[in-house]
Parts: sequence; structure tokens; C-alpha cells
Amino acid sequence: MEDIKAVDQKLFWKEAAHPGRLIFSTAAMYLIWGPLYWADMSMSFVMGLAYAVLAGHALVSYRASVRKRFINRRFEAHWNSLKERLDLFDQVMQRVHKKHLAGIHELPRNVHSVARSLYVALRRADLITQEVSLTERGLYAQPPSWNPPAHDAQAKELYRIADKNIAEYQHHFAGVMAGVQRTEAQTAVFITTVDTLRMKILGYRLAGAAPELNSQDFLAAMQEAKMQLAAIDQALEELELTPFPKTIAVMPPEPRTDANSEATQTLDQES
Repeated sequence: MEDIKAVDQKLFWKEAAHPGRLIFSTAAMYLIWGPLYWADMSMSFVMGLAYAVLAGHALVSYRASVRKRFINRRFEAHWNSLKERLDLFDQVMQRVHKKHLAGIHELPRNVHSVARSLYVALRRADLITQEVSLTERGLYAQPPSWNPPAHDAQAKELYRIADKNIAEYQHHFAGVMAGVQRTEAQTAVFITTVDTLRMKILGYRLAGAAPELNSQDFLAAMQEAKMQLAAIDQALEELELTPFPKTIAVMPPEPRTDANSEATQTLDQES
């Protein structure tokens, strides 16, 4: 979470130092400070207005930074869908009497906890996708290709090693993006789980079931939902996404012989 906070702080200061916003705030400070000071107004009143301008500048900058936290619209759309479902879920829970929550009183807290974890995971997946796209744009879809000559044995061996490096590059690229794809899949599972929860709670409340009966079917459904939420939370912890693709643990890579060492050994043997 600290890495996301650092990114948000950097984005906030970038928005606070936006030239247009700085010019507007400076002009507002001058218009307030100059005339009021020479009009012999109380210093506390002048300082209060100045602080109000600074607070307004910080608030506008903060809202602008919040709107730009997601770089890719795909992940922003995921988070907006998740927030919409979360708001609907909260509305349903507010209409349910406390007695209706027998056995599931921790469910809203669990839902919000997983939602916060998903937000962090989506932000990291967004940063990873951006970092990868800056350097690997188009390379994965169209890796280098060549028509090696068929005469020289050493050249053929070197081309073979180059092809092996391409396959290894594609393997590592797929491993990096696997964490991103799993985060999106976990978001889809969370959204559908919350939708199912919401409808089951509505159905239980509107069916007129007596709260004191503690319907076994209803409680069983709630327990299943809690297990799904716990599975999502555990899967997110196992992903351990960070802004740096090299730290994504997907699966241990197969042992490979270093390409340069292999090339040297092969050339030495043929020489």
C-alpha cells in the first residue's frame, strides 16, 4: 500500500504545481492580499482569506489527482463497476434491520475489506501495464524474425540460440502479465459475488421471512459468499503485485542454461 500512497502523493504535487493552477491561485492571492491590506483591514481577516485560497488550491489539486490515478481506462472501468456494486450493496444493507443480520454481521466489513484489497491490486496492475507498454510496445506481438543462412554451422547455432531467447522473452512476458490478468479475474468474481449477495439479501428481506427463524438456506448462502470473499482475498495476497514486474511471482521458471554460456561452449566445440 505504501507504494500506491507514494504514487498518489507524487501525482498530487504534480497537479499542485500545474502552471495554470499556480497562476490562478497566485492571482487570487494578489487580488485578496493587496487591496485588503491597503484598505487597512485586520491582518487576521486577510490571512484567513489567504489560507482559504491555499486550501482551495490544495482541494482542486487533490480532486484533479484523484481523477488521474488510473492510467489505463480499462482498470478505471473495473474500479468504477466495483464501486457501483459496493454502493448498491451498502444501500441494501442499510435497509435490512439489524435482526436480519443474524450470523452475517461481519459480512459488510469483509466485503469492504476485499474491495480495498482489489483497489490496491487494480492500481498496481495498472502501473505494471503502463510500465510494460512503454518498453514492450508491439515487441511481444511481433518478435524479431530472420532467415538464417543454411551454410555456416556456427551461424545456424547462434540463430538457434536467438530463437530460444525469443521464446524465453515471451515466457517471462506472459508471466508478468499473468498477475494483471488474475487481478482482473478476481475483480469479476468479486462483482458477481456482491451482485448475488445483494439479490439474496433482498429476496430474504422482501419474502417476509421471520428474522428469528434464521433460515438455514439463507445462512448457508451467506457462508458460501464469505468463503468466496475469503478466497478472493487470499488470491490477492498470493499475487503480491508491485509496480515492478520483476517482483511478480507466478511460478518458478524452468531451469535454463545461460544463452551466452551455451553459445560459447558450442562454438568452442565446433572450433
